[in-house]
Amino acid sequence: MTITIKELTNHSYIDHELSATLDSTEAFEGPEKLLEIWFYPDPCAIPDSEKTLRSIPVQTWTDILKLVKCEVLSIKSTKCIDAFLLSESSLFVYDHKLTLKTCGTTTTLFCLEELFKQIKEQLNWNCEINGKFEPYKVFYSRRSFMFPSKQRSIHKNWNDEVDYLNKFFTNGKSYTVGRSDQGTHWNLYVTDTNAKLAEQLVECHETNNYEYVCDETVEILMTGLNHKCADQFVCNREVKSATSSIDEKDNDADDEGHLLGYNMTKKTSLDKIYHESKQGSLHHDAFAFSPCGYSSNMIIDEKYYYTLHVTPEKGWSYASFESNIPVNAVSNNKQDNVDVLQKILNVFKPSEFCLTFFCKDIENSRSFQRLTNAIDIGPNYSKIDKIVYDLDDYQLLYLRFEMKDSSKNI
Repeated sequence: MTITIKELTNHSYIDHELSATLDSTEAFEGPEKLLEIWFYPDPCAIPDSEKTLRSIPVQTWTDILKLVKCEVLSIKSTKCIDAFLLSESSLFVYDHKLTLKTCGTTTTLFCLEELFKQIKEQLNWNCEINGKFEPYKVFYSRRSFMFPSKQRSIHKNWNDEVDYLNKFFTNGKSYTVGRSDQGTHWNLYVTDTNAKLAEQLVECHETNNYEYVCDETVEILMTGLNHKCADQFVCNREVKSATSSIDEKDNDADDEGHLLGYNMTKKTSLDKIYHESKQGSLHHDAFAFSPCGYSSNMIIDEKYYYTLHVTPEKGWSYASFESNIPVNAVSNNKQDNVDVLQKILNVFKPSEFCLTFFCKDIENSRSFQRLTNAIDIGPNYSKIDKIVYDLDDYQLLYLRFEMKDSSKNI
């Protein structure tokens, strides 16, 4: 059977030259820097609905990402979201918000000045007050680095990152969560919610008979991957797929990175983390790096995403999973994030991991209650930390687990 890469992935954009030349042979910093900016609380709150973040040209995003020291591999688009697969992780662009997640030695925060400049010039959005910006909400977080001395500029030190963020935003708060003395902690910077924009959201929902869906995000950050699990993300581009051949006439035939990424996704069942959704739609975009490493973006129901990034090398192996899927709503209450966590752990079997869970309405979140009350996640792990924060209008749950017998991963 002949299968083309277009049939497998259906991309709206691929950089073939970049995908053919990327190399991951040197020690790599897996833990990502995660920046999320909500310019407005909802698309319906945008003043001019004909101009949104998704109106910004791809070339502009490419130029902004150059400041971060990463490039665009490919893009998947639906009616609600543009999902960029990057040379170092991912970018998700909605009409009203964006999430930028970058690993390695990227300079994530150095995009801020140009980002706000372009948004003002191209969209006429101006959230600047007295020299600082007040969008609806800003989050910036990262796990402690494995190789902090290799980072560039402000990213070598959390306090320097916070000082830099405070130059742009008002009402920012900084948190160090977990055991900083053991190098397993997690850092968070978050701004207060813009009250005026929150009022607009209420009016918008009342006008449009909005069906409420709980806003929640889960992130699982894993180290010390089981070596057999990690080996699943080591590729040989010399070996063609045993089950299919590529049509040599197809323009995308030389893009083995995406084809091998697709095969890795299928082999590990990472496209089956969630039960079948209400709409049943799944768009996936994956890439296998040479000689090892893996990144993928998945879109469910046209508007929710989950993303995975894997650095499988022994000595600094790392994998991350992040999702903004409101599991209860999407799966008709047949699943929650405890089930999602167990599926992810089964793929990677890490020696240690931390989980963060943001939720805007814990009373209606079955995941928050089950995760909070969980003592052990399966027989192989012991809970080391459980911390709960009340962050303005969000609640944050932080959990850290260690494998009871980590010698199994040696």
